[in-house]
Amino acid sequence: MMARRSISAWCVVLGAGLGLSAAVDAEPAPPAKKKPAARAGAKPDKKPPGAPAKTAGSAPTSADPAASGAGSAVQMAEDPPPSDMTGTAEDPQAPRTVSDTEEAAVTAQVAPPRPPGYPVEEVLRPITLPENLSEVSVAPHAQVSPYAGSTALRARYGVTSKVQLGLTYLIGGIFDDPATLESKQAFHPGKAIGIDATVMLQDWLGVQVGLPLYISPLAVSLTLGAPIKFTFADKIAIGGLDDLLNIRLDRFAPTFYQELQNARNAADTMINTIKSNGELRVSLYGMYQYERDIVIIARIGVQAENFTSGKDDACASECLTTYLHAGFRYTPRRYLDLGLSIGFDDLAHGGTFEPAGFLAFRI
Repeated sequence: MMARRSISAWCVVLGAGLGLSAAVDAEPAPPAKKKPAARAGAKPDKKPPGAPAKTAGSAPTSADPAASGAGSAVQMAEDPPPSDMTGTAEDPQAPRTVSDTEEAAVTAQVAPPRPPGYPVEEVLRPITLPENLSEVSVAPHAQVSPYAGSTALRARYGVTSKVQLGLTYLIGGIFDDPATLESKQAFHPGKAIGIDATVMLQDWLGVQVGLPLYISPLAVSLTLGAPIKFTFADKIAIGGLDDLLNIRLDRFAPTFYQELQNARNAADTMINTIKSNGELRVSLYGMYQYERDIVIIARIGVQAENFTSGKDDACASECLTTYLHAGFRYTPRRYLDLGLSIGFDDLAHGGTFEPAGFLAFRI
C-alpha cells in the first residue's frame, strides 16, 4: 500500500517537471538590440579565426554580439605625438589667432612713398638742385649796433641732378659810408657780384668753387667750399662747410654778406693800408623737421680773418670771431620758402645781434 502511494507521488512530480520544462522552451526570446552604425572609416568586424560557424538552428553563443544584445566597441586610434616637442620648428602656415593677424597687419604696413619732385621737407633736399629747376632767393639781415643792413640776391640752376650753377649779387646795404667824414645812415647800392659752381660727388658731399668780383675798385677773390649733409630718420640733418675759404686774388676779398665790409676794404685801398688775405670760415648747421612744412635751423661757426686767430693789423678788431644764428623756415607751397632767424655775428659783442629774413621762389 505504501509502495503504491509512493509510485503515484513520483509520477505526479515527474509530470509537473516535464510540463514546466516545455513551457520554458516555448517562451519567445527577447528581441536583440540593433548594432550601432559603424563610424566612418572604421573597419567592419571580422570573425576571429577558428571561431565556429553558425548553422541553422544552432543556439547563439555569448561571443555573438547579436545574441548578447550589446554593440561592438570601436577602437579609436591615438594621435601621434608632435614631432617638435620644444616648438623650435613651427609651421608658418599654421592657423593664427585674431590678435596675431592684427599685429602682423600693423607690422606689414609700408610707409607711403614720397611725393615726386623737389622735397617740401628741407631735411630731405639734396645739396644741388635737380635738373632744370631754378631758385631765386633773398636774405635781408641787419646788425643792430652800429646799424648795418644788407641784402643779397642769389639765383641757382640745376644743370643736371649733380651739377648746379649759381649767381649772387649784393643788392646793397644801409650803413654809414666810411669813405666820407659825414656820419649818416643811408642806402648804398652794392658793387659785388659773383658766379659759382657746385658738383655733388656723393649724396652727402659736394665741392663748390666761386669767383666773387667787386666792381669799383676792381677786386677779385676765390671761394672754396665742401658742402656736406647727413640725414637721419628723415627728421634730422647735420651739415656745413659750404663757405670754407675766401682767398684774395687782387686788392681784397669781396663778400656777399655785408656791403659795409666791402666799402671799408675799398676805402683802405686808397691809402695803401694792410689788406686781409682772406677768410677761413668753419661753420656747421643742424636741422630738425618739426612738421612737413616747418623746419628749425641753427648754425654756428668760427671765422678767422686773414687766416689767423690772434690780433693782426689786417683786422679791424679781433681776427677770430664766433657767430651763432637760429630760426625756422616755412614752406606753404612746394615752390616757396619763408624764413626768420636771430643771432649774433660775434658772440663776444652784444651789438652784433642780428635779425634776418629769408625768401626763396622756385620755378
